[in-house]
Amino acid sequence: MQATPRSYETPQVNSRLSLRPLATLLEESLSTGKPGVRRLYQDLLEELRAAPGLLEPQQDTRLLRKNSELVERLLTLLFAAGAPRHDELHAVCFPFRFDLVYASNAFEKLFVRPGTNQLLLPQEWLTGLLARERLRFAYQLLLEKQFGFVAPDAAPLVFPFPDPLTGLTRYFELAVDPRFMELRLERPLSIRLPDLLDPATGLPLPVAQLLAILPPDDFGFEGFSVLRVRDITSREIISRIKTDLLDIQDFGDSPVYQKLHSRMQGLLGMKEVRIGITPLLRLNNRYVPAGPLDALSFILRHLLEPAGRERVTTRLQDLFGPSPAPRVISQLTPGVLAQQDLEDLSVYYDLGIRSLILCPLAAGGNLVGILELVSDEPGRLGYGEVSRIEPALPLFARALEKSAEGLVHQVNRFIKEQFTAVQPAVEWKFTQNALEQVLATHSGRSTYAVQPGGIRFQQVYPLYGAIDIRNSSGERARAIQADLSHQLTWALGLLRRAQSGLPATLLEDLTFKAAGYLAAASSVLLPDEESQIREFLQGPVAGTLLHLQQTLPGMAGEIVNYFASLESDSGLVYRHRKELEDSIAAINQTLARFIDQEQRAAQQAYPHYFERFVTDGVEFNIYIGQSIAPGRPFDELYLRYMRIWQLGLLARCAQLTGALERELPLALQTTQLLLAHHNPLTICFRSAERKFDVDGAHSMRYEILKKRIDKALLKNSRERLTQPGRIAIVYSQTREADEYQEHIAFLQDRGLLGPSVESCELEPLPGVSGLRALRVDVMPAEDPVAGSPAPSLSRLTVEQLLAGR
Repeated sequence: MQATPRSYETPQVNSRLSLRPLATLLEESLSTGKPGVRRLYQDLLEELRAAPGLLEPQQDTRLLRKNSELVERLLTLLFAAGAPRHDELHAVCFPFRFDLVYASNAFEKLFVRPGTNQLLLPQEWLTGLLARERLRFAYQLLLEKQFGFVAPDAAPLVFPFPDPLTGLTRYFELAVDPRFMELRLERPLSIRLPDLLDPATGLPLPVAQLLAILPPDDFGFEGFSVLRVRDITSREIISRIKTDLLDIQDFGDSPVYQKLHSRMQGLLGMKEVRIGITPLLRLNNRYVPAGPLDALSFILRHLLEPAGRERVTTRLQDLFGPSPAPRVISQLTPGVLAQQDLEDLSVYYDLGIRSLILCPLAAGGNLVGILELVSDEPGRLGYGEVSRIEPALPLFARALEKSAEGLVHQVNRFIKEQFTAVQPAVEWKFTQNALEQVLATHSGRSTYAVQPGGIRFQQVYPLYGAIDIRNSSGERARAIQADLSHQLTWALGLLRRAQSGLPATLLEDLTFKAAGYLAAASSVLLPDEESQIREFLQGPVAGTLLHLQQTLPGMAGEIVNYFASLESDSGLVYRHRKELEDSIAAINQTLARFIDQEQRAAQQAYPHYFERFVTDGVEFNIYIGQSIAPGRPFDELYLRYMRIWQLGLLARCAQLTGALERELPLALQTTQLLLAHHNPLTICFRSAERKFDVDGAHSMRYEILKKRIDKALLKNSRERLTQPGRIAIVYSQTREADEYQEHIAFLQDRGLLGPSVESCELEPLPGVSGLRALRVDVMPAEDPVAGSPAPSLSRLTVEQLLAGR
């Protein structure tokens, strides 16, 4: 029991301490409890009735202190459902006041100022967030006890707390048990329940409005409240690490790494432990330096010689490749390293490290790095620390993979800027041309005649395919519109609530504009309107809300939440657009990986030139013919194979995206299209564009077709040719349709395509007329009609594909 309580906040909720609700509970338990329990409760009740003043409302704790032994036995009973633990954090206090009456030893040790009943929390918490939550909860309890209205549970209150022993931040979750608080009305209420609810949401009005409608002087509470505090440091730090790593672009960013370093120390509860990251980046099937990432590694930044680095990275791969389990060396000595065959890691000992944990970081089944936990104190680290950090390991692995991907992207970008990516199928031609250039230079001849037409392939057959994300432009426009509407609605609500605490006309102009922009964003959004709304939200609205955050403390929490939900770079809500972009990226990555895998197998049938492009979907060009592989006889057998392979590839891609649709943040569908073209043409390498393109006027019609057929409509209809779940085959000659009918029949037999084939005539396109198309359904990947899952195209041999020739 402590001294006279102290109050912290205004306005106060009228509250008086009373043990009557507890006595009532004990009386109810007498009729239902076991004999031993009834005897215990009966004895306590008799003692309580012998001190009747304890059942009456109290303004202070003087009477409780006079009966401290009885009171402590009664309150201890609240927490005695099971065997009490030494680390339980609970306390009893006045209703809606932070004046403690009783506290567990662990609670008192952490949160109570020695020799007082004052909470050892920052003053800004007591007068800020906790005070606002207290008022909100008081009105919520009034609505429940007076009107029977139960509001949805609010998110638990989480607060950081500096541990006085370690100096690290811990996180606690505070819950208030209201069962022992009884509502007391100071005067009859003249208001009805609807007066206290927001008509738009059906939820309680903001506290500022409730204070004006129903002042705290009109009601109060008697009894006591029970505070229960739970240590959620591990869960909260993992959540914050996840947030940090979602935003990370590069571990090499020192402030980001320092933040993660501090969080990991908090997760371990050890400020003296240091964290390192050893990246294991692979390029061309070997480990290579990772630049700024290597500086985060204890071991790599002290190995300057390439041979030493290669030896260590190879040893780490061998160590964690077959069994990716953490290695714990609690007592690090040369003898222990030798005993465990880890002499290659003696650098750790040379650095003064005496306790070490190495945790493998794996992503996609590949080892991408090692998380190092080190201490200069022998025996400081053990398997207990591994279990604490284990939930964070996948997060670090994904972030390290992301950083490595960024580094690889920079390398690839440099290659594309400085060099030409040459496919093996045509590499010989580039080598031959380079040799001719060198020889011509040495002989003194001009190279003009060699270079322009030097890299050219004649009489090659083209194949073109496209998987397009259906209506991606419309989905992007809807996502922008949804994000802007959501942000305008939120901002408008904040501005309107702020008007209740300010002169009536002060925010009228801003709310009027916000309402107008919201109406505009709710219909067809024009580009000019979108730009104006962005400027409005980033300028006047952001500036005003920042000002209101300082001048209206009651709204500060809501405004902080508003800004926290915005993208840091743009200051705009980015939820729907992120869902769209993540969905498009997932589709593109899945398709690109699958097409590349199948393409490598297709090259084994006959070498050919292949290129793909990723936009909102994937397109690919294939050129095959004798001139690409002059040392290998060409036959139309291989052309027929590639056309069947292309058709089957599009069918499998449709199956993949159909299955992926259920897993995407935003459900998107794809359409599949190929262009049949039987006439051979010539392609030439364009140095300026660093790519192959068709050459000659007679070949230009093919390029025109490729660019326009995706917008084709059925004859005398507004229906698009391309549809989800179907493959459209555009052709201009009857013999092309006849051949593809055979290919379709083969893949129908293999369970990839549906039983019916539709023949369509197309509307004329600009500069192109007379086109027709075939459309065929793609069977679902696990459709019972198919009998069994479709075989992977890479496992279909030329003989299988051409069996029905």
